Amino acid sequence: MYKNVLRAIEDIGIYPSISLIIFFVFFIGLIIYLIAKGKKHWDDAANLPLEDDDNLNTKNSEQ
Repeated sequence: MYKNVLRAIEDIGIYPSISLIIFFVFFIGLIIYLIAKGKKHWDDAANLPLEDDDNLNTKNSEQ
């Protein structure tokens, strides 16, 4: 049933191409965002679970 519905739509072949373009644009944008943030930001974020609350409060007051 669904095959017949999709076959009846004109220009349905463009949607897979649009989906692929959106997919690549999203992931390229994500890679650019991660690189732009820098390694220091991600190192700090990785150490957050290991720090206790006292260290977090002193770091925030120093900034």
